[in-house]
Amino acid sequence: MPEESLMLLPGKKKTRRAEGPPQPVDPQTLRDAQSVKRAVLAALVATLVLSAFWMFFASVTARVFPWFSIVQGIFIGLAVRRFGRGLDWRFPLVAGLFAWAGAFFGNLLVAIPATTSALDARWWEVIRGLTWWSLRTFFDEVITVVDYIYAFFAAAVAVFYAKRRLNRHEVFALRTGQHS
Repeated sequence: MPEESLMLLPGKKKTRRAEGPPQPVDPQTLRDAQSVKRAVLAALVATLVLSAFWMFFASVTARVFPWFSIVQGIFIGLAVRRFGRGLDWRFPLVAGLFAWAGAFFGNLLVAIPATTSALDARWWEVIRGLTWWSLRTFFDEVITVVDYIYAFFAAAVAVFYAKRRLNRHEVFALRTGQHS
C-alpha cells in the first residue's frame, strides 16, 4: 500500500487518508512563536540581499528593471512570514515599510554603477561621497512617479505575503482561546 497522503480512487475525486484525529493546538504557543525582532531582521537581510542582486543584475545587463522592486516585495513578505511567524498587524506593517524603503534603496544601488562610470570613480568613493544634497537630488531627478507606483505595489505584495497562514484548527484555537 502506498504511503502518500493523497490517494486517487477509480472514479472518485482526491481524498485524504484518515490520519487520525488532529493534534491539539495551543493558542498561547501560536502567540509565543511570533517575533517582531526576527521579522525586522529577516526583512532587513532580504532587502539588502535582493537590492545587491538587483544592482548586480542591472549592471550585468546594462538595463534598469523597476519591476524588480515588486519581486523584492514578495521575498520580503515571505521572509517576514517565515521568520516572524506573526499573527497581528505589526508583521504586515514591517514587511510593507521595508518593501517601500527597499524599492528606493534598490534604485539607489542601481544608480551607483552608472555614477561610477560617469565620474570615473570607484564605487566606495561614490558611496562615501553621498550627502543629503545628493540624495535629495537623486529623489528629485532620478526617481519618477513610476518608481513610486512600483514601490507602492512592492509594499502591497509584501503586506499580502507577510502574515502567517493558519490551518482551520489553529484559527479556531485562536478565536476561542481553547485547545482545539
